[in-house]
Amino acid sequence: MLRNTIRSLHTRAQTFFSPTPEYVSANLFHTTDPSLFLLSTSLQHLPQHLSTLQTHLPNSIGSFSITPAGHEPTLSVATFSDARIFRSDLTGRPPAEVGRFQRPESQRILRGEDLKGSGQGQAEALLAGEGWAGLWKGETTHQRIPDLEGVPAESFLLLTDGRPGPVLKALDAMYPAALKTGILTAATPFITNRPYTLLHRGDIHASGSLGLALNTRTTSSLHFGLEPMTPPAVISGAQGNMLLSFEGANSNPTQVLIAALQQRGGTGITKEEDFYLGFLENGSVQKVVKILSGDPSRGAMSLDMEDSLLVGQTIQFMHREQPVSIPQPSPNTFTFSSLAPSDEAGDVTYRSPRVVDGFLALSEGGFIYSNPTASICTAPGAVNTTSW
Repeated sequence: MLRNTIRSLHTRAQTFFSPTPEYVSANLFHTTDPSLFLLSTSLQHLPQHLSTLQTHLPNSIGSFSITPAGHEPTLSVATFSDARIFRSDLTGRPPAEVGRFQRPESQRILRGEDLKGSGQGQAEALLAGEGWAGLWKGETTHQRIPDLEGVPAESFLLLTDGRPGPVLKALDAMYPAALKTGILTAATPFITNRPYTLLHRGDIHASGSLGLALNTRTTSSLHFGLEPMTPPAVISGAQGNMLLSFEGANSNPTQVLIAALQQRGGTGITKEEDFYLGFLENGSVQKVVKILSGDPSRGAMSLDMEDSLLVGQTIQFMHREQPVSIPQPSPNTFTFSSLAPSDEAGDVTYRSPRVVDGFLALSEGGFIYSNPTASICTAPGAVNTTSW
C-alpha cells in the first residue's frame, strides 16, 4: 500500500532561562502555527507570562513543569509548521483518598472501570475466566479520541495530567505504530487552585490531555540511567502488580534483591533508596518500574504499575549508582526528564535572562515514551530526547 506524501515539517524549539515577561515579549516569535509551551511553576509573574504567550502564540497548548531547587526556572516553547492540536478528556482513576472527606455515593461520578467486578458474581466470573490479570487490568475496551478521528499521524507530542493511562491506551489502539512522547505536567493546586492546568488555545482544563499530532516520524533516544544489579530472570509467578516468584535456584524475588544489595556492601532495602525492576525485550531494557515493597519470607514484591505482570516476562533488578544530573536543552531537540518527588519547594536561582535552542521539560510525574507501545517512566534522572 502506498503512503501519502508527507509534507516537510519545520520546528522551532527554545528554552528561556530566568525569563522576565519583558524579555520573553521582546524575544519570542509571533506565529499562528501550532505551538506548545511549558512554564516552570517557580516562575515569578506567571499571569504576565501567560498573557505574553497567548498574544504571541494564539494557536497553542501549554501547561506547567518543575524546576528543581538550585536551578533556574524556565519557559520552553516549540512551534511546528504542520501539526494538528487535539484534546482529550480521558483520564485515569484518581488516587485513593485516605482520611479525607469522601463525597456521598450518590454524588460520585463512577467510571465503568470503577464498577468492574462490583456486581454479584462478577469478581468470581472474572477470576474464573481471565484470572487475576483480568480483574486487575480494568477496562478491556479502549475509548477513542474524537479530535483524532480520520487524522493521519506518525508521532504524538503530549501534555497530560497525572493519570494519562486511558489516553495512552486510546492512542495505542488508534495508532499502534506511531511514536508517543511527552510529559506528565506539574500539579497546580497552589498555583491555579486546580489539580492540573492544561491550556488549550486560551481555555483552561483541570484534567485530561493535550497534544500535537504530527504526520512525520521522530528520532528518539531513551536513557534510564540505571545499572543492573542481577542477571535477567523469567517471571514464574505473579498476581496483578505483585511479583511472586521467578525461575532460578532462588525463586524468592525479595531475597534475591537483598542478596544483591549485600554483595554491594548494602544492608538491605531502605526507604532512602529506590530500586527498580527492568523489563527486557531482545536483551535490552525497554521499561522500568519502581519497587514499592518486598516480603523476604514470602518473596512477594509490590511494584508501582497499573498493568499486570505476566508469567514469562524477562526482568532484572536495577539501581541508580550515579547522582541524578539535570539535563540541558540541545538544539533541534526535545529533552524530557524525570525528577525525584519533593515534599518541599526549594529555592530556585535567578540569573540574567537568556534563551537557548532546544526544548527542556522536567517533571516529578514522569515522561511518556514509546517502543512503540506508550509507557511512562518515573525513574529520577531518566532522559528521553526526541527530534523531528
